[in-house]
Amino acid sequence: MTLVTWVDWVFVAILALAVAAGFVRGLVREALGLATWIVALLAARIFSEPVADFLAGWIDNADGRLIVAFVAIIIATILVGGILIRMIQAAIEWAGAGFLNRMTGAMFGGAKAVAALTLVTLLIGFTPLVQLTAWQDAAVRPWFEQSRDWALGHLDSFEGGMLALPEALRKQPADGEVSSEAGQVEQVQQQSATPETALPPEQQPLPQTESAVEQPSSSPQIPGVDDGAATSDS
Repeated sequence: MTLVTWVDWVFVAILALAVAAGFVRGLVREALGLATWIVALLAARIFSEPVADFLAGWIDNADGRLIVAFVAIIIATILVGGILIRMIQAAIEWAGAGFLNRMTGAMFGGAKAVAALTLVTLLIGFTPLVQLTAWQDAAVRPWFEQSRDWALGHLDSFEGGMLALPEALRKQPADGEVSSEAGQVEQVQQQSATPETALPPEQQPLPQTESAVEQPSSSPQIPGVDDGAATSDS
Protein backbone atom coordinates (compact mmCIF):
# COMPACT_ATOMS: atom_id res chain seq x y z
CA MET A 1 0.00 0.00 0.00
CA THR A 2 1.41 3.36 -1.06
CA LEU A 3 0.78 6.36 1.15
CA VAL A 4 -0.70 9.05 -1.06
CA THR A 5 -2.07 11.89 1.08
CA TRP A 6 -1.47 13.35 4.50
CA VAL A 7 -4.52 11.43 5.76
CA ASP A 8 -2.63 8.19 5.11
CA TRP A 9 0.37 9.42 7.07
CA VAL A 10 -1.77 10.52 10.01
CA PHE A 11 -3.61 7.20 10.19
CA VAL A 12 -0.43 5.15 9.91
CA ALA A 13 1.31 7.29 12.54
CA ILE A 14 -1.58 6.76 14.97
CA LEU A 15 -1.44 2.99 14.39
CA ALA A 16 2.34 2.88 14.88
CA LEU A 17 2.19 4.91 18.08
CA ALA A 18 -0.59 2.72 19.46
CA VAL A 19 1.34 -0.47 18.73
CA ALA A 20 4.52 0.94 20.28
CA ALA A 21 2.67 2.13 23.36
CA GLY A 22 1.02 -1.26 23.72
CA PHE A 23 4.40 -2.99 23.51
CA VAL A 24 5.90 -0.73 26.17
CA ARG A 25 2.94 -0.88 28.51
CA GLY A 26 2.04 -4.53 28.03
CA LEU A 27 -1.33 -6.20 27.83
CA VAL A 28 -1.99 -5.89 31.55
CA ARG A 29 -1.64 -2.13 31.62
CA GLU A 30 -3.45 -1.70 28.29
CA ALA A 31 -6.47 -3.88 29.04
CA LEU A 32 -6.78 -3.15 32.74
CA GLY A 33 -6.18 0.55 32.11
CA LEU A 34 -9.16 0.64 29.75
CA ALA A 35 -11.23 -1.34 32.24
CA THR A 36 -10.23 1.09 35.00
CA TRP A 37 -11.56 4.03 33.00
CA ILE A 38 -14.85 2.24 32.38
CA VAL A 39 -15.21 1.38 36.06
CA ALA A 40 -14.32 4.95 37.03
CA LEU A 41 -17.03 6.42 34.80
CA LEU A 42 -19.62 3.95 36.06
CA ALA A 43 -18.68 4.61 39.69
CA ALA A 44 -18.88 8.36 39.16
CA ARG A 45 -22.28 7.96 37.53
CA ILE A 46 -23.64 5.87 40.42
CA PHE A 47 -22.03 7.47 43.48
CA SER A 48 -21.72 11.13 42.48
CA GLU A 49 -25.03 12.17 44.06
CA PRO A 50 -24.39 10.51 47.48
CA VAL A 51 -20.90 12.03 47.60
CA ALA A 52 -22.34 15.42 46.61
CA ASP A 53 -24.80 15.21 49.51
CA PHE A 54 -21.88 14.42 51.81
CA LEU A 55 -20.09 17.56 50.61
CA ALA A 56 -23.07 19.79 51.41
CA GLY A 57 -21.35 21.06 54.57
CA TRP A 58 -18.35 22.38 52.62
CA ILE A 59 -19.79 23.44 49.24
CA ASP A 60 -23.02 25.44 49.10
CA ASN A 61 -23.60 25.29 45.34
CA ALA A 62 -25.43 22.07 44.35
CA ASP A 63 -23.97 21.99 40.83
CA GLY A 64 -20.48 22.61 42.17
CA ARG A 65 -20.86 19.75 44.67
CA LEU A 66 -21.95 17.39 41.91
CA ILE A 67 -19.04 18.32 39.64
CA VAL A 68 -16.49 17.98 42.44
CA ALA A 69 -17.93 14.61 43.48
CA PHE A 70 -17.90 13.31 39.89
CA VAL A 71 -14.28 14.34 39.26
CA ALA A 72 -13.10 13.12 42.68
CA ILE A 73 -14.60 9.66 42.17
CA ILE A 74 -12.96 9.33 38.74
CA ILE A 75 -9.54 10.38 40.08
CA ALA A 76 -9.77 8.10 43.11
CA THR A 77 -10.80 5.10 41.01
CA ILE A 78 -7.99 5.66 38.50
CA LEU A 79 -5.41 5.97 41.29
CA VAL A 80 -6.54 2.75 42.97
CA GLY A 81 -6.70 0.97 39.61
CA GLY A 82 -3.21 2.17 38.71
CA ILE A 83 -1.77 0.77 41.94
CA LEU A 84 -3.41 -2.61 41.32
CA ILE A 85 -2.20 -2.67 37.71
CA ARG A 86 1.39 -1.98 38.73
CA MET A 87 1.26 -4.77 41.30
CA ILE A 88 -0.11 -7.25 38.75
CA GLN A 89 2.44 -6.24 36.13
CA ALA A 90 5.29 -6.59 38.62
CA ALA A 91 4.10 -10.10 39.42
CA ILE A 92 4.01 -10.96 35.70
CA GLU A 93 7.53 -9.61 35.15
CA TRP A 94 8.76 -11.59 38.14
CA ALA A 95 7.18 -14.76 36.69
CA GLY A 96 9.12 -14.32 33.43
CA ALA A 97 6.13 -13.61 31.17
CA GLY A 98 7.13 -10.04 30.42
CA PHE A 99 7.83 -10.53 26.69
CA LEU A 100 4.52 -12.30 26.11
CA ASN A 101 2.78 -9.53 28.00
CA ARG A 102 4.44 -6.91 25.78
CA MET A 103 3.65 -8.69 22.51
CA THR A 104 0.00 -9.14 23.38
CA GLY A 105 -0.04 -5.54 24.55
CA ALA A 106 1.19 -4.41 21.13
CA MET A 107 -1.61 -6.36 19.42
CA PHE A 108 -4.17 -4.95 21.82
CA GLY A 109 -2.89 -1.43 21.21
CA GLY A 110 -3.16 -1.91 17.45
CA ALA A 111 -6.71 -3.24 17.75
CA LYS A 112 -7.65 -0.30 19.93
CA ALA A 113 -6.22 2.14 17.38
CA VAL A 114 -8.13 0.44 14.54
CA ALA A 115 -11.37 0.75 16.51
CA ALA A 116 -10.69 4.43 17.21
CA LEU A 117 -9.86 5.20 13.57
CA THR A 118 -12.98 3.33 12.44
CA LEU A 119 -15.01 5.60 14.68
CA VAL A 120 -13.21 8.61 13.19
CA THR A 121 -14.11 7.37 9.70
CA LEU A 122 -17.74 7.10 10.74
CA LEU A 123 -17.75 10.65 12.10
CA ILE A 124 -16.05 12.03 9.00
CA GLY A 125 -18.97 10.75 6.94
CA PHE A 126 -21.28 13.17 8.77
CA THR A 127 -19.07 16.23 8.17
CA PRO A 128 -17.97 18.24 5.12
CA LEU A 129 -14.51 16.67 5.53
CA VAL A 130 -15.74 13.73 3.48
CA GLN A 131 -15.51 15.96 0.38
CA LEU A 132 -11.81 16.71 0.88
CA THR A 133 -9.53 15.55 -1.90
CA ALA A 134 -7.02 14.26 0.64
CA TRP A 135 -9.71 12.03 2.15
CA GLN A 136 -11.12 10.85 -1.17
CA ASP A 137 -7.64 9.95 -2.49
CA ALA A 138 -6.40 8.38 0.75
CA ALA A 139 -5.20 4.80 0.37
CA VAL A 140 -6.41 3.84 3.85
CA ARG A 141 -9.94 5.14 3.29
CA PRO A 142 -11.37 1.96 1.65
CA TRP A 143 -9.96 -0.22 4.42
CA PHE A 144 -11.50 1.78 7.22
CA GLU A 145 -14.77 2.25 5.35
CA GLN A 146 -15.03 -1.55 5.08
CA SER A 147 -14.30 -1.79 8.79
CA ARG A 148 -16.99 0.82 9.46
CA ASP A 149 -19.57 -1.04 7.35
CA TRP A 150 -18.72 -4.33 9.06
CA ALA A 151 -19.16 -2.79 12.52
CA LEU A 152 -22.44 -1.12 11.57
CA GLY A 153 -23.78 -4.37 10.09
CA HIS A 154 -23.02 -6.30 13.27
CA LEU A 155 -24.50 -3.50 15.36
CA ASP A 156 -27.73 -3.58 13.34
CA SER A 157 -28.03 -7.36 13.66
CA PHE A 158 -27.37 -7.14 17.40
CA GLU A 159 -30.03 -4.47 17.89
CA GLY A 160 -32.49 -6.42 15.72
CA GLY A 161 -31.95 -9.53 17.80
CA MET A 162 -32.44 -7.62 21.03
CA LEU A 163 -35.70 -6.12 19.72
CA ALA A 164 -37.03 -9.38 18.26
CA LEU A 165 -36.29 -11.43 21.36
CA PRO A 166 -39.16 -10.13 23.54
CA GLU A 167 -41.63 -10.48 20.64
CA ALA A 168 -40.56 -14.07 20.07
CA LEU A 169 -40.89 -14.80 23.75
CA ARG A 170 -44.40 -13.33 23.75
CA LYS A 171 -45.51 -15.44 20.78
CA GLN A 172 -44.05 -18.73 21.98
CA PRO A 173 -45.55 -20.01 25.26
CA ALA A 174 -43.36 -21.75 27.74
CA ASP A 175 -43.13 -25.54 27.93
CA GLY A 176 -45.11 -25.66 31.16
CA GLU A 177 -47.94 -23.65 29.65
CA VAL A 178 -48.07 -25.89 26.56
CA SER A 179 -48.19 -29.06 28.66
CA SER A 180 -50.85 -27.65 30.98
CA GLU A 181 -53.03 -26.56 28.06
CA ALA A 182 -52.63 -29.94 26.38
CA GLY A 183 -53.57 -31.65 29.64
CA GLN A 184 -56.71 -29.56 29.99
CA VAL A 185 -57.80 -30.34 26.40
CA GLU A 186 -57.19 -34.05 26.92
CA GLN A 187 -59.19 -34.02 30.16
CA VAL A 188 -62.15 -32.33 28.44
CA GLN A 189 -62.06 -34.87 25.61
CA GLN A 190 -62.01 -37.77 28.06
CA GLN A 191 -64.97 -36.37 29.97
CA SER A 192 -67.01 -35.90 26.77
CA ALA A 193 -66.26 -39.45 25.61
CA THR A 194 -66.96 -41.12 29.00
CA PRO A 195 -70.30 -43.06 29.07
CA GLU A 196 -72.74 -42.63 31.92
CA THR A 197 -72.04 -46.13 33.23
CA ALA A 198 -68.43 -45.16 33.85
CA LEU A 199 -69.42 -42.36 36.21
CA PRO A 200 -69.10 -42.85 39.96
CA PRO A 201 -72.25 -44.04 41.78
CA GLU A 202 -72.89 -40.66 43.34
CA GLN A 203 -72.78 -38.99 39.88
CA GLN A 204 -74.96 -41.51 37.98
CA PRO A 205 -78.53 -40.35 37.13
CA LEU A 206 -81.32 -41.90 39.18
CA PRO A 207 -83.61 -44.34 37.30
CA GLN A 208 -87.16 -43.18 36.74
CA THR A 209 -89.86 -45.64 38.00
CA GLU A 210 -93.35 -46.05 36.64
CA SER A 211 -94.92 -44.68 39.82
CA ALA A 212 -92.95 -41.48 39.41
CA VAL A 213 -93.95 -41.16 35.77
CA GLU A 214 -97.65 -42.20 35.82
CA GLN A 215 -100.06 -39.77 37.46
CA PRO A 216 -103.14 -41.13 39.26
CA SER A 217 -106.42 -40.63 37.35
CA SER A 218 -108.49 -39.84 40.44
CA SER A 219 -108.01 -39.14 44.11
CA PRO A 220 -107.52 -42.25 46.24
CA GLN A 221 -110.58 -43.66 48.01
CA ILE A 222 -110.51 -44.11 51.74
CA PRO A 223 -111.80 -47.56 52.67
CA GLY A 224 -115.18 -47.55 54.55
CA VAL A 225 -116.21 -44.04 53.61
CA ASP A 226 -118.54 -45.07 50.74
CA ASP A 227 -120.05 -47.89 52.77
CA GLY A 228 -120.94 -45.57 55.64
CA ALA A 229 -122.54 -43.07 53.32
CA ALA A 230 -124.72 -45.80 51.75
CA THR A 231 -125.87 -47.02 55.18
CA SER A 232 -126.93 -43.53 56.28
CA ASP A 233 -128.93 -43.02 53.07
CA SER A 234 -130.83 -46.22 53.58
